[in-house]
Amino acid sequence: HPIGLTAKPERRPEGARKQTMSRQLRYSLATVITCLVLSLLIGLLGSRNNSLDGWMYDRALWARAKIFPDRNTDPRVIVIALDQESLDSPELRAVPRALLAPIWAKVLNGLGLAGVDAVAFDLLFAFSGGQFKAGYDRSFQQALHGHRDKVVLGRTAGSLPAKSFLAALRFDPGALGMLELIPDRDGVIREFPLRFDEAGGEGLQSLAARALELSGLAHLPRSVIPAPRHHGEALPAFALVDLLRCIDTAPDALAEIFKGRLVFVGSVLANEDRRLGAGRYLAPPVKSLASVVEDCDLVTRGASKPSSHTVPGVFLHAAVAQAVISGDWVEPLEAWQLALIAAVLGGIGAGLGLCLAPWSAFILALGLAGAVWGGEVLAIEGGLWLPAMMPIAALFLSTVLAYLVRYLVEERRRRGIQHAFGRYLAPSVVDGLLDNPEDLRLGGSLRDVSIMFADLSGFTALSTRTEPRELVALTNHYLAIIADEVDASGGYVDKFIGDAVMAIWGAPHPGEDHALTAVRTAMSVRVKIAAAGQAAEARGEHSFGIKIGIHSGQAIVGNVGSARRYNYTAVGETVNIAARLEGLPGVYGCSLMVGPTTGEAVRDDVLLREIDAVAVKGRTEPLTIFEPIADLAAATTAQREMAANFAEALGHYRARNFQHAADLWLALGPNDGPAQIMAERSKAYISAPPANDWDGVFVMTGK
Repeated sequence: HPIGLTAKPERRPEGARKQTMSRQLRYSLATVITCLVLSLLIGLLGSRNNSLDGWMYDRALWARAKIFPDRNTDPRVIVIALDQESLDSPELRAVPRALLAPIWAKVLNGLGLAGVDAVAFDLLFAFSGGQFKAGYDRSFQQALHGHRDKVVLGRTAGSLPAKSFLAALRFDPGALGMLELIPDRDGVIREFPLRFDEAGGEGLQSLAARALELSGLAHLPRSVIPAPRHHGEALPAFALVDLLRCIDTAPDALAEIFKGRLVFVGSVLANEDRRLGAGRYLAPPVKSLASVVEDCDLVTRGASKPSSHTVPGVFLHAAVAQAVISGDWVEPLEAWQLALIAAVLGGIGAGLGLCLAPWSAFILALGLAGAVWGGEVLAIEGGLWLPAMMPIAALFLSTVLAYLVRYLVEERRRRGIQHAFGRYLAPSVVDGLLDNPEDLRLGGSLRDVSIMFADLSGFTALSTRTEPRELVALTNHYLAIIADEVDASGGYVDKFIGDAVMAIWGAPHPGEDHALTAVRTAMSVRVKIAAAGQAAEARGEHSFGIKIGIHSGQAIVGNVGSARRYNYTAVGETVNIAARLEGLPGVYGCSLMVGPTTGEAVRDDVLLREIDAVAVKGRTEPLTIFEPIADLAAATTAQREMAANFAEALGHYRARNFQHAADLWLALGPNDGPAQIMAERSKAYISAPPANDWDGVFVMTGK
């Protein structure tokens, strides 16, 4: 076969490589910029008041408490707890809670004598006992008046203490503190306003803010986000009844505990005014077994409800005051600072998504997210709150977005490569290699296949009188007809050999009817090549005929070649026989020949006529060759009669009745190539009979 019709592949020009790299750089840069912008927007527009940021902050407090020791072991804030034990005590058992004014008077006087800086009541004294008994609240009113520079009563936006108590405080609005605690969206109270705006009036102070001012602290922030190191109930807390007994038995001894302290008084009942605080994951305290003073039984309480994350509201007010005093509170980062951190993480995420495999990118992003949360823990220790959720979201979003862009671009390149290599390899092989790259190795397996060799007739003669460009164009046109038919049938175009095509059915995709598919494809090629030739001759142009040989059997199919360069093909005796069969149509004056195994496989579906028994080069046993005529179901009566007459003539020929055989073949007409060839051979045997041991086998010489 002539070779060299395909130009020798050239090395990819340097400019093309640079152009590809430039495109990759552009889409990578565009992806990074997009991720940076999105991350900036996330950082700027994202709210820190979200459940995940709050949860991460609460967990960061827990981690900070594990890592860094407490720097303040002597809190200035103490809680007096109205607990169930106090209400059940002999001193208070018979007194309704609304009528505890004399008790509060005793507490206030006792604490005042002990030298406290401030006493803040997380209680709303909206009811006056003077309504049912004149003068009942006089002792409390006197205590309020006498200690008005140290006392703060609780109020709400809609409720004030009774007027008799306000009068004792000379209606001083500064003697009142707001009791409202405003939770975040997840119901946890983290930020505490120290000042509330009041429409048409001056700002109102919180209970903690007013107590702090009474203790001498001025210039308080507008709001505080405490960063507690301990559970919400870890502040020193004493039961109300224990305090009352100490006031009775050792009032002077209380000074060593309460002098210079801020005292918050409130309820710690199990089902009353309980809130979630940021310190909910910190370990709850346990009750002390030893009194803190020598002359009375004053012991610190443990958690009021250890199994719950909630704490009594009075402890949250007290914790705010302690946070301001100790400095254990945080300032959240500014929006632009958070946006900058989010942008940096977004850029890193874009790099991960563009450069790494999905799992590697995810693991590194997860590790980086953990590092960012660790930075939040460290920032809390430094007095800053880094809400890490938005930057981490920017990190993961950028990683995913960059990988999606990369995937889409790579998928586009994949399709481009698939399309390009589909011009050199069968699409089925390209698809298989893309899905299973491990198949890109030398080696093969024994498969049952059908092999076709198809050669364009008249190429050599035409090449001597046609311009090379015209010859190549014409050849490619006819080869395309063959290749398209093979691809359409699910076959594999193994290679183009000059003006010939080698095709395989049964590999790379197995098929039980590969022989029938191959024969039907060959018959279709025969018809289309003939039609193309007739059309070309009608236009006065050059044309080609076709010679096709098909054989079925076992062959080794796989990657054959060297370690650096190989081809997916089939090798073995089946391939060799198919190559020999491809030359026989030229000998017998037809277009298509199939071997015995193929003929046997398609006999029930295709009308065949046995042409001859031939001994080909490289094979000791003769081959029975057949010419497919048409699909059996579509075969005409004339075709069936022709096949029967040819078979009858072949029988006389093998019985050495050469004259009778020649007459039958000649009767089939001058356009029947195999019949004319066999008739001429019979005439030759009439004049020169074969040897007595002649077995009817025609011995091929040459190819």
